[in-house]
Amino acid sequence: MAQTMASVLLVVALISAIIVGIFGPVTVMGVMFWNWHKELGELARVRQARTTQIR
Repeated sequence: MAQTMASVLLVVALISAIIVGIFGPVTVMGVMFWNWHKELGELARVRQARTTQIR
């Protein structure tokens, strides 16, 4: 009985580790891309505002 429970817990831990190992880096890259995209938009807005003020 205890061996069966330990086996189930081991399988659950293994599946969890696989999910985190696959989706963890993908999530981090997605967040980095999202922040990069927002910064590029902000830079374009600031650049546009500067060029319209200097007439």
